Amino acid sequence: MEKHETNPPVVVREDCIGCEQCVAVCPSFVLDMTKGKSEVVRGHWCIGCGHCGAVCPTGAILHEGVCFDTHPQKGEVPAISPEALGLLLRERRSVRNYTTDSVPEGVLKKIFDAGRYAPTGTNSQNVHYVVLNSPDRIEELHRMTIHVYDKIFSRARGRLGLLLISLIAGRKTAAYLRSSLPKVEYANELMKQGKDPLFYHAPVVILTHAESWDPCSSFNCSVALYHCSLMAHTLGLGCCFNGFLSNAVNHASKIKRWLDIPPDHNCYSAMTLGYPNVKYLRLVHRDPPKVQNTCA
Repeated sequence: MEKHETNPPVVVREDCIGCEQCVAVCPSFVLDMTKGKSEVVRGHWCIGCGHCGAVCPTGAILHEGVCFDTHPQKGEVPAISPEALGLLLRERRSVRNYTTDSVPEGVLKKIFDAGRYAPTGTNSQNVHYVVLNSPDRIEELHRMTIHVYDKIFSRARGRLGLLLISLIAGRKTAAYLRSSLPKVEYANELMKQGKDPLFYHAPVVILTHAESWDPCSSFNCSVALYHCSLMAHTLGLGCCFNGFLSNAVNHASKIKRWLDIPPDHNCYSAMTLGYPNVKYLRLVHRDPPKVQNTCA
């Protein structure tokens, strides 16, 4: 697994006040209390998350390779109110109508900067991005993706192919593919008219990938790209997550090679990106959360 390489922290004992906060927040058991002071006892277990230095009230923890910035609000309150965050989450919508305007490199950098602050299991920071902003490259990816689904749905049209899908992927998947055939046919007709029901003529397509054997990779990539989508929204852009694309990449080694994704990586999330050519005037409700309270 690609790890964020870092040295273990160093505790300046004369500055340590023995509050034990660094010991409490360390996820890797690197620190213990010794004679009323914090001490690094399992330095080789450090994952470089920076929790210990970020929580220390006296700055007694030095961590080479881990940078700390002063919190503009001194960490006393969250940077955003619950009401503002709730509104941001509600007004972000999947955008399928884009202008032809390109997205500047500086704007993309801000978007990916947001992605790098997403949590990753064991602080692996193993999220890789593939960005396509060339119309020719996007068109080629579009062609290869459609080819994958043409083969899948051609099997779903016949009884033998449907049986094979049932055996490999299960009955529910086979039934889903069968019921989706009318939509596929309609989408094909739209594409013949020059429309794009897959990438929506977006000027940018983004994919994430990471090690397929790392159980945290799916979470890492999905959360990172969601962070990117929120930043994109604040910058006046729109996004639409695209599971069809990530699934096609993982089912077609040709596409994976074309995107320079390593053989031992999988694509875990993808989305289109661009300036929206539509404005949503109302907020939409969603079903109540499905919460199981086992303590009730």
